[in-house]
Amino acid sequence: MCTSSAVENPDRQVLPTNVKPTHYDLTLQPNLKTFVFHGHVKVNLNINTDTKTIVLNTRDIKISSAILSSEGLKTESKQNATDITYDEKKDLATFNFAETVLANTKAVLDITFEGILNDQMAGFYRSSYKDAEGNTQYLATTQFESTDARRAFPCWDEPSLKATFDVTLVVPTELVALSNMDVTSEKPYNDTGKLTGKTEGKTEGKIEGKTEGKTEGKTEGKTEGKTEVSGAKNLKEVKYATSPLMSTYLLAFVVGPFEYIESFTSGEHNGRPIRSRVYALPGSVEQGRHALNVCTAALEYFAQVFGEPYPLPKIDMVAIPDFEAGAMENWGLITYRTVALLFDEKSSSIVFKKSTAYTVCHELAHQWFGNLVTMEWWDHLWLNEGFATWVGWLAVDNIFPDWDVWTSFVNEDMPRALNLDALRSSHPIEVTVNDPAEIHQIFDAISYYKGASVIRMLSSWLGVETFLKGVRLYVQRHKWGNASTNDLWIALSEEANVDVSKFMTLWTKRVGYPVLSVAQEGQEAIKVTQSRYLSTGDLSEEEDSTVWWAPLGILTSAGVENHTLTEKSQSFPVPSDGLFKLNAGQTSVYRVNYPIESIRVLGEEVKKGSKGLLTNTSDRVGLVADAGNLCVSGEQTTTALLELAQAFVNEENYFVWSQLSTHISKILSVWYEQPEETRDGLKSLRRSLFAPIAHKLGWEFAETDDYLTNILRVLALTNAGRSNDRETVEQAKKRFWQFVEGNTEALHPNLRGPVYSIVLGAAENEEEEEKLWEEILKIYRDETLPTDQRLIALSSLGGPKSKALIQRYLDMSLDEKEVRGQDSLYVFSSLSANPDAREILWNFFTSNFDLLHSKFSKSLSLFASTVRSAVGGFVTFDRISEIEAFFADKDTKEYERSLQQALEGARVNAKWVERDHQLVANWITENAKSFA
Repeated sequence: MCTSSAVENPDRQVLPTNVKPTHYDLTLQPNLKTFVFHGHVKVNLNINTDTKTIVLNTRDIKISSAILSSEGLKTESKQNATDITYDEKKDLATFNFAETVLANTKAVLDITFEGILNDQMAGFYRSSYKDAEGNTQYLATTQFESTDARRAFPCWDEPSLKATFDVTLVVPTELVALSNMDVTSEKPYNDTGKLTGKTEGKTEGKIEGKTEGKTEGKTEGKTEGKTEVSGAKNLKEVKYATSPLMSTYLLAFVVGPFEYIESFTSGEHNGRPIRSRVYALPGSVEQGRHALNVCTAALEYFAQVFGEPYPLPKIDMVAIPDFEAGAMENWGLITYRTVALLFDEKSSSIVFKKSTAYTVCHELAHQWFGNLVTMEWWDHLWLNEGFATWVGWLAVDNIFPDWDVWTSFVNEDMPRALNLDALRSSHPIEVTVNDPAEIHQIFDAISYYKGASVIRMLSSWLGVETFLKGVRLYVQRHKWGNASTNDLWIALSEEANVDVSKFMTLWTKRVGYPVLSVAQEGQEAIKVTQSRYLSTGDLSEEEDSTVWWAPLGILTSAGVENHTLTEKSQSFPVPSDGLFKLNAGQTSVYRVNYPIESIRVLGEEVKKGSKGLLTNTSDRVGLVADAGNLCVSGEQTTTALLELAQAFVNEENYFVWSQLSTHISKILSVWYEQPEETRDGLKSLRRSLFAPIAHKLGWEFAETDDYLTNILRVLALTNAGRSNDRETVEQAKKRFWQFVEGNTEALHPNLRGPVYSIVLGAAENEEEEEKLWEEILKIYRDETLPTDQRLIALSSLGGPKSKALIQRYLDMSLDEKEVRGQDSLYVFSSLSANPDAREILWNFFTSNFDLLHSKFSKSLSLFASTVRSAVGGFVTFDRISEIEAFFADKDTKEYERSLQQALEGARVNAKWVERDHQLVANWITENAKSFA
């Protein structure tokens, strides 16, 4: 049945509606030696119109037979496909049959096929690991979102075409085989030949299309000629319970030598204990304990929040060595990049503890919001990801209240959204998706973080409990089915008794967000004028057509006064003492441009600490964030930010210092081609701010220190050391050499990454730098270390000045034995952040463009990340012109959005430094004595 939104959008590439799948009975047999998998699927179909043609999705699959059985056939009850044709560009297979099947009947399509366990981290693929003897071994796993279930079996690969699934896996007896549901039977496999097509007869007619047997990705071992089931006597057949109605992109299977730990939820809100497990490769599963504890708590919390018990009998979470994304919310079988799931309490860095907890909560939120209720089409991706981001943090806040996660959200997540959305090349939260090839480009900061930010704004305005009542109504109405953004607005409107869609449509369907410019109107009023914020600072009248609905939340000495800006310009009362700040608690999505006098007044309030107006940490973070971004666009000066920074000398909160660090480091990064005295002056300012905290907190971590104290210690030492604070540098070098010589106590896991960066940056000559780099390389290559510690070392290797070391590092990135494909993003991003490496990185990228594009052809988000890293660090218009010329003859469709955003970001920085470089140089000269 064609959905209403498909009717509204005739350009959308969707399957014909003459048939609809209701159930898949799927059997797969992967071979981890030849990397071929054999498959057999029987699909139950409702026949909607008279038909003799069936079209479905398939990619890189070789179909050997297709038989249609139906009560709607006039003669035989079965018929073979007369031919099968393929449309490679659209991932379609068309089955033609001799006899018409009548409408309003049922049929079963029986297909035998084979495919390749590719090495592209897409579809049904292989992932490598080292066994206890150091030999490379393989496991099989899946990644189907957005449209890669079709790489594993022929199917109707659209989110609204939900069906139930019976899965059977035929695997070596010594391996663990997992799927979405629990195991119902496991027995020795009796090879009947059904997976190879031996017993199904020949497909009549011909199979057209040059590549019906083409499979991409490398294979080892020959598979042509006679198909043999290798080692059949050592195989087992594992059957799983029938799944509930679900979309194809949520189906999953994993086969490997896993160990597990398990726990059960309390059952308080689910009505029964839910079995929860973490699976990992041998020897590392205990590192999943933190994630498991978060899982059991979050499952109960979400059952309460959504008003619906977790609907499956179990939840498994699996650490996969090669994984493109951070994690994937497959229903009942969540797969994770290893570093996103495993955390070692003794040897992992504390920064990963929060990220692991959040990733687990985010994926578990999807079990309801995304899996139970699924987006109708990819236009509504933000509804999946933006909501899961917001409610994921809501769960983390419930489990770890001392982490102050909402201030963390203001400090880290909102800026990701607002920085990207300040570009012309941004896109609305809801973006039309016609071609499935476009989908991967919207898995970005807009869908995730702007989506979460507008949901946070709405929930704060409605009240969180009212908002969640609306969410519960939405879940109850649409569970087991599909829904759109408007369905959520309808439910929220009913609960809140206001028309939510009226103002939220402005935020989800229009690109950008406003900057609110404040002008004093006498003693007791301000005039607030909104316009679209562009970091380029050159907004045209045509681009400024949106009038946003914006809750002001004016903070005063008497409390918060709630007003809403609904027009282009409005006046509002403020206290006669002149003390006010817009966007109390930073719950709304906009920047505030104050007059310099107001910024100075707020700076004085900062100095008063707990006796001032800005006692809420988020308000201080927001003040710095607005000033830091408005100087980029030219609406404030960079020197106004530097002046404001000096007001925070008595600040004690990590998040405020983190925001200051972000903006001062950004200036240093963009100013990298400015005179040395200017750069040294900026470092001196940073040192004057962070060194006192670093000296106060020191290097030792006490058990009594809370989480925020510990991460502030790491931040302060990092900034002090990278600003050449002598005491910090000397201590870093001393501890580094003690550590590499075997004293692991000398360098706390939280400080290893910062110390690697500090000592490399402070190397006095090339010989010392090379010696340090080699030691860090040894740490990266030490496979006994937790994954996060190895990745920290890998990132640090991008920090040297030596061209030879930078080139060697880049060469490593092309060697899968040195750097996994998924981890190359650490290489490129660290080099992009290193001013001494940007030129070399660009030359490497252009020289190896075809190789890199081929390497990431099935992992385009990784290639897009590589493009951003190669392009984004430059700050001159000449270089930008060179980059544009390089891409002029390239087909950039698959990464166009990322390329344009990187180029625009470079133009923004070029304009910024061109406009303010002399102003900053003069300010440093005038103020050098105050922070020397």
